[in-house]
Amino acid sequence: MNTKKNIKKIKTNSLYIHIPFCRNICPYCDFVKIIKNQRFEDLYIDKICKDLDEIYNNFYKFKTIYIGGGTPSSLSIFNLKKLLNKINLLKLNECEITFEANPEDINEELLKLLKDNNINRISIGIQSFNKETLKKLHRVDLDFFNLIELTKKYIPNISLDFIYGLPEENIDIINENISYFCKLNVEHVSIYSLTIHPNTYFYNQGIKEIDEDLNREMYDIICKRLKEAGFNQYEVSNFSKNRKFESKHNLNYWKSNEFLGVGLGAFGYINGYRYSMTKNLNKYLSNDVDRIYFKEKLTDKEKLEEFIMLNLRTKYGINFNDYKKKFNKDFVSSFNNLINKLVSDKLLKKYKNKIVATHEGIAILDLITIKFFDEIK
Repeated sequence: MNTKKNIKKIKTNSLYIHIPFCRNICPYCDFVKIIKNQRFEDLYIDKICKDLDEIYNNFYKFKTIYIGGGTPSSLSIFNLKKLLNKINLLKLNECEITFEANPEDINEELLKLLKDNNINRISIGIQSFNKETLKKLHRVDLDFFNLIELTKKYIPNISLDFIYGLPEENIDIINENISYFCKLNVEHVSIYSLTIHPNTYFYNQGIKEIDEDLNREMYDIICKRLKEAGFNQYEVSNFSKNRKFESKHNLNYWKSNEFLGVGLGAFGYINGYRYSMTKNLNKYLSNDVDRIYFKEKLTDKEKLEEFIMLNLRTKYGINFNDYKKKFNKDFVSSFNNLINKLVSDKLLKKYKNKIVATHEGIAILDLITIKFFDEIK
């Protein structure tokens, strides 16, 4: 991404860095990923570090940085040190820096390195505690209690990722997973419904997504159990015990703010342009080709639609003042009849300065956003 030609000292809050390497390919994953290869890893980290040097010269420092993948924790200690040294140049003093890790990669050496390099949030991809389910995911069954206790010594701000609706998973397994999770006493959890994407192992094996009724039943149980355990649902799939443990990086996305993405297949949104980097590793490593695979300038209508769609995902909803500031329009007068109808149907709650989706509204959020889109002139 040649920022020098197009961008001069841009101020944006968030930076995403994609690390595509994995020790194993998860059967459900459709993110840009590559089986770990030391030669390619060395070349890739060198290239990322050059990109970060360029960013240092063209961007102000960031409030949030997210190192995702792939599996960042699969990097060699040497390459991880090299990457973290560069990242430290790009952060503000109060920057939230999240590092994604697989459970089997976590050890004291890794955690100490992360802490010493200012990583203050870790997202661990557990997916399930059920032994049979873990086998289907090509994952290792570990002593998760000891793993989390070790992690807390170095990085107390821990988020765990789970998937529900996995093959042969039932309500009993969902309840067992939540009971086990609550005993770990972490502050944040993300729980996603299994989506079957083309060209993944699950897709090629003919595995189907669970039906809508079972999906809704599982989702309702998860939300209810986590609420009883003291978690606040601040986004469709995200729960936190305390506001300070909410993901600031992801909230930047959900507020429809701009962000910079670097790395293979990474997405970004800068200066009103949405872009994605190439998914071809050879092209990404090359200095002689344009590494931006796709780029488009969003129209005013697209920006408005995205603002509505993303903000309604969160417990903070659509703030009328933010809407007015971004679009120079009054939200209530623009959508008054629709708002009143959705409030009457108990799908939205209306406050003095915002609207927020109810639990029922969140469950059919796609339909609600379409209704708003239909009203946009």
